[in-house]
Amino acid sequence: MQDNHTKTGGELLVDKSKASLPTEVPQDVNDLFQALKLRRKHRYLLFKLADDDSGAVIVEKVGPPTATADEFLASLPASDCRFAIYDYEYKSNDVNNMMAYSAAKGVFRDKFTGVFDVMAKTAEDVEVCLGLRKAEDDDDEMSDIE
Repeated sequence: MQDNHTKTGGELLVDKSKASLPTEVPQDVNDLFQALKLRRKHRYLLFKLADDDSGAVIVEKVGPPTATADEFLASLPASDCRFAIYDYEYKSNDVNNMMAYSAAKGVFRDKFTGVFDVMAKTAEDVEVCLGLRKAEDDDDEMSDIE
């Protein structure tokens, strides 16, 4: 018999670490990603884990190619976890240099585990990503945060 937890007013605590974890990505999820990546058929994809603790990955929402960043952000739950893929189109005059850095960042990710990366064009972008400054609204471009 399990005892009720005293700090939660008698509510039983559920150990989510014992829930089934996904061991692989289902083929339909992979197909959606390939359609977004190669054919730009979607703007964003939202996935969640099944509520039944089976560990299944479920497609929650597929954003049409005309969707905006605001529509993507509005699709995210306020206080729950999701997997999200967003196809951000940025404008740059220095595409080759940015592509080289983007391709090389995989080497850094492999060597320096446990860190996050951001793609920033200016020192102000870095300050925003680190929470040192609030983002200023800019209608022409969005920050390249990954």
